Amino acid sequence: MVRNVTFLVLVIFLGTHFATAGQIEYPQVIHTQYEAVDQKTGGHFVLWSEREKIFYGLDQKLFPGARFVDITQVTPSVGSITLTYVEVRTVSSTTSDYLYLAGNVRFRVSGMALKSSNFPAGGGMTPNVQ
Repeated sequence: MVRNVTFLVLVIFLGTHFATAGQIEYPQVIHTQYEAVDQKTGGHFVLWSEREKIFYGLDQKLFPGARFVDITQVTPSVGSITLTYVEVRTVSSTTSDYLYLAGNVRFRVSGMALKSSNFPAGGGMTPNVQ
C-alpha cells in the first residue's frame, strides 16, 4: 500500500513538473494563402469584421470570384488587438484589393484550396503534401 501511494505521488510530481507551459513569443504572425480551384470562375470568400461583411464570388456580376486570397494576421503584444491584412485578386482584375482590419476578423472560403500556411502540421490548417 505504501509503495502504491509513493508511486502515485511520484507520478503526480513528475507529471506536473514537466507539464509547465512556455512563454508565447510576440509578435504572433499567422500567414495563410488560398488559391481558387478553378482560375476562370474563381472561389468564394466572405470576410466578417465586427458587423460588416465583405463578399467575393457570391454573384459573378456584382462580386467577381477570387483568384487568390492572401491573409496575414499580426498580434503585436499580449492583450493587443489583432491586425489583419488581406490581399484579394479577383478573376476580373489584374490588380489586387487590399483590406486592412483591426479586431476580431472571421472568414470563410469555398471553391479554393489552401496553398500555404505557417501553422504547425496537423489540425487541418496546413496544405496536404502529396
